[in-house]
Amino acid sequence: MGQFVLQQALKRGARPVATNSLPAIAGEWSYSEDQDGVILHLPRERFSDVEAFLRQAFGPPAQAPTDTTTGGKLGWYSARTIGVGLQFGYNPERTQVIVLRPQPPDEIIKRIPEALEKSGR
Repeated sequence: MGQFVLQQALKRGARPVATNSLPAIAGEWSYSEDQDGVILHLPRERFSDVEAFLRQAFGPPAQAPTDTTTGGKLGWYSARTIGVGLQFGYNPERTQVIVLRPQPPDEIIKRIPEALEKSGR
């Protein structure tokens, strides 16, 4: 799953700090893709693995995961910092990673709630 995230991010212009010797993320996962980007779904218990992978690949996030009003956590990487918008977090049901297509900043902010709603299917 980690290599898929890295490929999707690179395809959208990401600048990772590391691409070799990244930690593996075991287990089942699925994804969906639309005109705005790609959303990956993993079991809830994989969040710490996802966070470790992203930190090693991209460095510290622009926003470390913080509590959400729905009992989850949400963090993100800024396109300004890593070249692509990337959100990661979990809700009570699953862990999610969202890699966004390049967009102007005002468009990204406007679409965050929509992306989160779509990912909570």
